[in-house]
Amino acid sequence: MTAAHVEDLKDPLKGMFQAIEEKTNIVDHILKLEDLQREIASTAPAQLRHFLERRSYIKALEYLETGIVIDDPNRPDCEDDAHPH
Repeated sequence: MTAAHVEDLKDPLKGMFQAIEEKTNIVDHILKLEDLQREIASTAPAQLRHFLERRSYIKALEYLETGIVIDDPNRPDCEDDAHPH
């Protein structure tokens, strides 16, 4: 995964969160993320792949920006099978 891929992933993630705030459509952002996810699948770090596969997009963005993820006790666990993926 290249530095360009990191920036390519950040853009639709940030755009999606902005669209959510503005209560506008996020479909284009999700589709772009899915395309990028397929493109980097073989070279992305395992933790980032996990976040993207589970649609843990906040964690994915945190990982891309800092390289680490600090768990928020108020955030639902992405391992929780009660939530659809």
